[in-house]
Amino acid sequence: MALIYHYKILPGKKGSKVKTPSIPVCFKGNSNLKMDVIALVDSGADCSVIPKGLAEVLNLDLTGPKQDSFGFGGKIECIESDVSITLRQNHEEHEFKIPILVSSDDSCPIILGRNKFFSKFKITFDGKHEKLILKKHTV
Repeated sequence: MALIYHYKILPGKKGSKVKTPSIPVCFKGNSNLKMDVIALVDSGADCSVIPKGLAEVLNLDLTGPKQDSFGFGGKIECIESDVSITLRQNHEEHEFKIPILVSSDDSCPIILGRNKFFSKFKITFDGKHEKLILKKHTV
């Protein structure tokens, strides 16, 4: 089976609208609180990133050393942590842990990058049909 998501329209710069390969995910933190969010699947990102406010709500471990992360938006200060993530659609559900960078900038988007996320699935970005297809790898 495959999870198929249509691109989502999100706000862009200067009031524009942009269609992106963004998907609904559920994060579960250390307090077992679950939070449903929309996350951008970004093949250009090495790491997954969430804003500090979301990490605090999820009660993630933020005691690690601060480090700088560099991306298209420039340099941001981050702390490494991990979070449980669940993807579900119809009768299919996948839950696993991924490492994340917690951004000190609360305006940063939620990003699912390659590290430990892309290895779980065969991922197809179908730009023509504006769909993202995730097919679970079978061993």
